[in-house]
Amino acid sequence: MKIKYFLFTLFLLCISPIVVKADYNARFVADGVCSLSSSSTGNCVYKDTNFKSVVSGLLWLDTGDEVTVIESTKPVAAPTKGNGSECKSTYSYISTVYKSVKYYGYVCTDNIKTVTISEEFKQEMQEAGFPESYWESLALLREAHPTWKFIAIDTKLKFMDAVDNEDSGNKSLIQSTNSSTQGYLSTSDGNYNWDKDVFTIYDGSSWYAANQQTIAYYMDPRNFLADAYIFQFEGLSYMEGIQTQEAINELLGNSYLAKFAEIFMKAGVQTGVNPVYLASRSRQEIGGATTAGMAVSGAAFTYDGKKYKGLYNFYNIGATSGVGGSTARGLVYANGGANGKDTSYGRPWTTEEKAIIGGAEFIGNSYIRYGQDTNYFQKWNTAYHYALSRGIKEPYRNYTHQYMQNIQSPSTEARSTYRSYQQLNMLDTAYSFYIPVYQEMPEKTTLPPTGNPNNHLKTITIDGKKLEGFTSSNMNYKMTVDYTTTEVKVTATTINSAATVTGTGTISLQVGENSIDLKVKAQNGDLETYHIIIIRNEDDGSIVYPPVQEILDTAKVKTRKNYIVGLTQSSKVTSFKSAIQTASPTAKVEVTSGGKAKTTGELHTGDVVKITSGLESKTFEIVFYGDASGDGSITVLDLLKVQKDILKTSILSGAYKEAADVNKDGSITVLDLLIVQRHILGTTIISQN
Repeated sequence: MKIKYFLFTLFLLCISPIVVKADYNARFVADGVCSLSSSSTGNCVYKDTNFKSVVSGLLWLDTGDEVTVIESTKPVAAPTKGNGSECKSTYSYISTVYKSVKYYGYVCTDNIKTVTISEEFKQEMQEAGFPESYWESLALLREAHPTWKFIAIDTKLKFMDAVDNEDSGNKSLIQSTNSSTQGYLSTSDGNYNWDKDVFTIYDGSSWYAANQQTIAYYMDPRNFLADAYIFQFEGLSYMEGIQTQEAINELLGNSYLAKFAEIFMKAGVQTGVNPVYLASRSRQEIGGATTAGMAVSGAAFTYDGKKYKGLYNFYNIGATSGVGGSTARGLVYANGGANGKDTSYGRPWTTEEKAIIGGAEFIGNSYIRYGQDTNYFQKWNTAYHYALSRGIKEPYRNYTHQYMQNIQSPSTEARSTYRSYQQLNMLDTAYSFYIPVYQEMPEKTTLPPTGNPNNHLKTITIDGKKLEGFTSSNMNYKMTVDYTTTEVKVTATTINSAATVTGTGTISLQVGENSIDLKVKAQNGDLETYHIIIIRNEDDGSIVYPPVQEILDTAKVKTRKNYIVGLTQSSKVTSFKSAIQTASPTAKVEVTSGGKAKTTGELHTGDVVKITSGLESKTFEIVFYGDASGDGSITVLDLLKVQKDILKTSILSGAYKEAADVNKDGSITVLDLLIVQRHILGTTIISQN
């Protein structure tokens, strides 16, 4: 039986020529070659650490990630000082898989554990109310952090019912700036136009409705039971001695918000709300820039025709999406409304301190006191029954009163909180995590494939004509052709250029039903099939199809070898077709020039004519004697063409060679050159017969 090994602590090592400090915002950087020492190389596997690691390629690993120990490679002794010396044992060579790609690297052996779920732990989890699908991740976290406490919150909701309720309009948004993440976006009615390949923007220039699979992934607590993300389940009430000024300073770093760190701490103490959470939320909403954005600058702005200035909103409260700009609406809320009459939460927020403390009161009163006391529950309000069990009167109903639309906010803010606690060596504090549990949860949830999802066709043509009744959303078609149609040419174009289509080309037809499937594969791998049934009629014997040569004779069209000759130089395409079809109404005539259909204008040397009568088809080229250039007239250009052929500097072929043989003796000579010259001078006329 294969043994599963998991990472459970903070430090992994990889050493190579470039020194970089761990980037806590990174999740995956390109694979590369790295080494534990100058004599050992391999792909780099790396974990966020305090020390400077020497790396050339990074793969982020968290507690709970599965690794395989490669026992054929001997462990390497940890250095006694410098990079990697925090490992007190050896480094084992391991592999791990990320997005179907296998990576290799060295991991401190002490950081590799097998998951052992004791009977005691099973009983604890069962009594707490956690389903078995939670146990493995929680066991790893308990191994890494023995002081952490996990509390199961029974939502009393079916998981997919909850997902369905959160999959509505602009309730669940995700940012997408290129096609690589468009696979996460909703294509349901109102959220996407299949024909135009355009997603509905709900906020800013890049915020869209997430699709149901993406929502399910971010709603599933089991996907975030790892060091870096579990803090979205942390209780948000203020706990003295745990949420400290130092943690806030670390979280805000050198951002513009850092100057307000003491005010965030003060707000937490006064309102009973976790101050580290307040700082994290503000940074999530305002950003980590070193200069003040609109929401916290106090700068003048105009909204709905009215001018405002000197207002602050550090949490973007009231900044709902829509016309006019979400930040501006949040500042109007900070004003106490357009008329400034609403003074709740200390409004108007005309100073930074008023905005930070007043916003904290809003968050505490509006969310935490109603049972939405984790980041998770503030985004996904499935806490109604939990709030009732705590004795909270009239909590908000499930799926309402949700602070944020961004479905990634809980995990993003959790990582910020984790980073500050980790930097301060506070991860082994006795935290309590309130983790939701749902009924009828799937075995697992995953993010959908990336890439554009459009697998619809823009056009389908049959023998150059648009398929009758075609629309991009109609996947089934039926058409009838007569007995003489033995094959059709099917072409199709996709709406999105990154999609591909198979099944096109020249298709042979049998008498009766012929099934043609055009399979369209979107950039994200989604497949769609357009099904076309072409019915080729049987020959009932009632129609007589004369031979092609008989039709030409009846139409008084002359041929020589495989050429049509004897026409006047002003012969029109339409007149020629009419003459053939008058001779035989069942005949089909196709004229092409340079491989493209020619339906109007005059016939020229080199034009190709295909005449079909019943099952017989014959192809001819048009020849106008003297028109060796194929431009429809006899000029000095044709004289040069004949001359160059005689001199062998540019050899004519096909219809153009035939056209140059104006005396029709089978070869091109000076005599042909003289005849063309005389025709141009008007002393003689070249016969087309």
